[in-house]
Amino acid sequence: MAVSTPASPRVATPLGAPPARSRTPRSGIALLAAVVAVCAYAVFAHGAVGLPEEPRLQIGLAFVGVGAAVGLLLTRTLSLRAPAEVWIGIGLLAGFAVWCGVTLLWSVAPEQTWAHVNRAVAYVLVLVLALTLASSLPRAIEHFAYGWLLVALACAFYGLAGKIMPGVELLGVDFNHTAVASRLRAPLEYWNALGLVMVLAIPIALRIATDPTRRDPMRLLGLAALFVLLVCLGMTYSRGGVLAFLVALAVVTLLGGQRLRGLAVIGVTIVASIPILGLSFSRPALKGVNVPLDERIPDGILLGLVGAGCLLALLIAGWGLLRLEERTPWDAERTQLVWRGLAATAAILGVMLLGGIASYEGGPGGWADDAWTKFTETSKDEVSDPARLVSSNSGNRWVWWKEAAGAWSDKPLQGWGAGSFAVTHKMYRDTELGVVQPHNMPLQFLAETGVVGTLLVSGALGFLLFCAFERVRTMAAGRERDIAVALFAGAVAWIAHGLVDWDWDIPGVTIPALVFLGVLAATPWRPHSAAPPDHRAIGTRGALVALACVAAGLLVVSAGLPMLADKKASDAQAISTNAGSAELEDAAAEADLAARLDPTAVRPLFAAAAIAQGRGRLVEAQRYLVDAVDRQPYNATAWQRLLEVALKTADRPAARSAATRLLELDPIGSGTRALVARLVLFEVPAGGSPTATGTPLSPRYSGPAVAPVPAAGTPAAPGTPTAP
Repeated sequence: MAVSTPASPRVATPLGAPPARSRTPRSGIALLAAVVAVCAYAVFAHGAVGLPEEPRLQIGLAFVGVGAAVGLLLTRTLSLRAPAEVWIGIGLLAGFAVWCGVTLLWSVAPEQTWAHVNRAVAYVLVLVLALTLASSLPRAIEHFAYGWLLVALACAFYGLAGKIMPGVELLGVDFNHTAVASRLRAPLEYWNALGLVMVLAIPIALRIATDPTRRDPMRLLGLAALFVLLVCLGMTYSRGGVLAFLVALAVVTLLGGQRLRGLAVIGVTIVASIPILGLSFSRPALKGVNVPLDERIPDGILLGLVGAGCLLALLIAGWGLLRLEERTPWDAERTQLVWRGLAATAAILGVMLLGGIASYEGGPGGWADDAWTKFTETSKDEVSDPARLVSSNSGNRWVWWKEAAGAWSDKPLQGWGAGSFAVTHKMYRDTELGVVQPHNMPLQFLAETGVVGTLLVSGALGFLLFCAFERVRTMAAGRERDIAVALFAGAVAWIAHGLVDWDWDIPGVTIPALVFLGVLAATPWRPHSAAPPDHRAIGTRGALVALACVAAGLLVVSAGLPMLADKKASDAQAISTNAGSAELEDAAAEADLAARLDPTAVRPLFAAAAIAQGRGRLVEAQRYLVDAVDRQPYNATAWQRLLEVALKTADRPAARSAATRLLELDPIGSGTRALVARLVLFEVPAGGSPTATGTPLSPRYSGPAVAPVPAAGTPAAPGTPTAP
């Protein structure tokens, strides 16, 4: 009987046909490394907020996007698949980027609007890269989660080192970043952002520590990571971070497995962190402001020793719990008993809380009135006081929320322009508090981009969250689902944190959250062989790659021009007024070039005006400032500088017009009041003065002449604008 043996693939391949190529995950691994590196740079480059860090991030993303396009279209080693709802969400986010660009037509802060357009485009690219990663790499959810956990741990260790070893400099890295304030904020330079980075990683560490399918050493490492992240979160004094942590813990508990294990591990870890947090909150050298280095070093050493002891005790307790877990059988009856006990405990605490409110002076109504008064009052926020963690004060957010609501009510449909709140809030404020964002993402979108922009970005995030939730809901129970729940919990925590902060403008926290959503919402990788290349489609794919390169080049140019202009303006400003005439001439040329590179920026014009003043050319400086207010007619700083120069040149018409405009844009600003009050002493210049006839402003801003602000105690004429 003859035995037939199946031919090998090499023999079975038809003559003349190329062998089938199996898609290898090597390109997926490279893309994973690139995405994790982007997240790491965004975190350690001060959150990638502002110039030059954010443009550098966007340029790096453009190059990663070109590489991904090559892998998708030419080498065919990457895949890009996602449900239709995901593409609707990405389309809405792209529409938001376009709408931000449209707001340039009426924006009162065109320079910031340009930056917001670039940021929105970069976020769209991040989502596409996350979808490509999840479609091209097996277990992409787990791999990225572990990579992000390492980034967050590095961030936590760097932040904690500022307290534990402030006098150490290692490999050129100085850890003395708590010299001004002991409240942790490095490397993002914003404590709430640092706290959110910790929250985005805590669910991942928790799932590693509670996974019964992992080996004990790995679970103990997860427990140690959870301890470090929680301690760092506590030392940020961030109430928004605590709120986001509670939201993430609720999502992990409701959607994930190992619910009781997770709560138990969180409880044990919090108990273990109490000694180190208590020491950090109580020692003056560890919580003060501007504490000398020689006082912080010994307390930092003590803090490190206490932290090491707490961590060792936690690991011993964790090892004991693992042994107890092996010996103790756990069934549904015991689980229900524990849940009932927790519910009873929560009920008792609730009754005690209600009893305290009922016994409050004035009753529940008095308690509610006092709490609301405390929340809405305007006061100096003691940002470096650990006691703020239990304070009900909003940190002046209520004031900024009212300003944003006022700005939106005047332009509800289109807004004032993306990134414009730093300008518009001065026209609506009742208290002189400097701020750039209203510390609430929905209100920021409404005030800056109106209902149209808010619906676009809200719809995009809503579709992505829905698709991510559907993916998590349909996954089979196991390790991958638990990690997916951890990422989803981080994304929901980012949304919740955005209700009390300005996370959209901080790529260091927004990019990881968008990657979370992208890898969850994508169609997962599945092994299959690539079809033989179709030579007829090579030209089409090459054209698409060329188009991707052009789009990436546009992003590079759009991000690079403001960065280059800002650098040249900085170089020009760095020239001392005592420099020689040749150096001043070169500095003036640098400032002029910077002004042409970024036609929306006023900083190059400010630099050129300062150089002209240093050279004694006040009329030339005034012309530069007139150009500045032409570029940004709502910029109060530009009008302040113009008024200062007009007063120096004794240019009465220009001074009056600038004062009028300044009172409209910043009526209660101390700088406005000081400059406008100087008009009281303003005299008509001598007839022989070269500026006696005045330097007219642009016709758009000349306005009617107004009388000077009267001196204190002198009644003003009706209709005369006065400084408050």
